[in-house]
Order: sequence, then structure tokens, then C-alpha cells
Amino acid sequence: MNVYEEGIDVSRYQGAVDWAAVYNAGKRFAIVRLGSSNQNGPYVDPYFDKNVTGAQQAGLRVGAYYYTYAKTEDEVIQELLVFLQALEGHQLEYPVYVDMEENSLTYLGKEKITQLIKFAMDILDQKGWYPGYYSYTEFLRRYIDSEQLKDYPLWVADYRGYVGHTGDYGMWQYSSVGKVDGISGNVDLNYSYVDYLPLIQKAGKNGYQPTEEPVCREEEYKQKWQAAEEKLNKIQEILNEV
Repeated sequence: MNVYEEGIDVSRYQGAVDWAAVYNAGKRFAIVRLGSSNQNGPYVDPYFDKNVTGAQQAGLRVGAYYYTYAKTEDEVIQELLVFLQALEGHQLEYPVYVDMEENSLTYLGKEKITQLIKFAMDILDQKGWYPGYYSYTEFLRRYIDSEQLKDYPLWVADYRGYVGHTGDYGMWQYSSVGKVDGISGNVDLNYSYVDYLPLIQKAGKNGYQPTEEPVCREEEYKQKWQAAEEKLNKIQEILNEV
């Protein structure tokens, strides 16, 4: 496959980033960590807003990802209540990825893990974002049924110099020990094989207005959107009462 752009992904662990230097080093996109969860529940990465704004001002295209620990659909919703609020007001040129690689979730099995990823992406889609998912080759092989998720873009990690995953993917994270001007220490390096921006604009996602009439999804898919919406509203009502 032909590489469309080279980029990086960053989180609070990279600290303050000199985004102009990153751009001058030839990187053209950044996938910024939106957040994760700890013992207190979901939290937004403290550098999220700063990294999105800084990268875009320097001329990079930006996407986002969040690291999920969700074991149930209700926990998916609890995560997204936090992350969807953090996304508000942003306009992104790359997908919003669900990062599924947590070993403590493997006991759930392939079918359940796949369902949770799809449930999260369905909500993101319904809420106006262009979703995708991330994992590494072995986790994909053992715990994710990529065929069920084929309608969504995959960002795969594999540090062996090639991608062992046999299905389709749109981005490859090929190193976790990259060195890039403007960043102290190591940073993940990525290739993107897809120009996502026209797809995002056409669909009217990520803060863009649609460039054509949306295509209706299958009835089953719309029902899942509605179910997700009802759960989101229910959780929000509970939180408002607290």
C-alpha cells in the first residue's frame, strides 16, 4: 500500500510538544489521546485540548483515541459521557479511535470484546464522530472479530517491520520508540494509507457539515443507535439527579 501521510500519536506522557518542530520534521498528522480510566473512573487526558489546538495550528491533521477498560455496555456509556463532552467544539481530520488492547478484558472472549468495540463506535457515529478502532496484531487475532467491524477503519500496531494482521487497515503504528524533533523522549510513529478528511467531510462528521445527503443505514443498525441513545439519556438523567 502507498503511504498517504506520516504521523505520530501522543498523550500526556510526551509532555509539552513543540508542534511547529514536529511539522518541520515531516509529520503531517497526530492522533491525540482523549483519555482513559483509572480507579476514579474515566478521565480526559490533561494535554488533550492543548495537543489538538497546537497540532492543528502547526498545520497537522488531527484525530483522537481513548483507551478503554469497559467490560459492559453501561461502562462504555460511562466512558463516552466523559469523552464526548471533551470532544465538543473540536473539528478533527482523522477518526476518533477506540483503543482496545487491555489484557484484563481478555477473559470476556472475542465475541463480547467485538460487541463492546462496535457498541462504542456506533455511539460515536450516532453522536456525529467518525469512529475507528485500534489494537495490535496478536490481540486482533485472538480477541477481535475484525470481519464484524469491517465498516469501520482499523489502526493496527505491529513493531516487527511488517503488519501481521491479514485484514484491511487504514493506519499502521510501526514503532513505539520513535524520535521526532519537538518531542522529548520516545513517541509512537504511524503511517496513514487513507486520506480520511474527504470521507469525514462527505459524511458530515467530526464537526463538519455533510457534503451530500446522508445514506440511511440498515434498520438493525438504526435500532442499535436508538438503543445507545436511550442508554446515554438514562445515564445522563441519573447523573443529573446526583
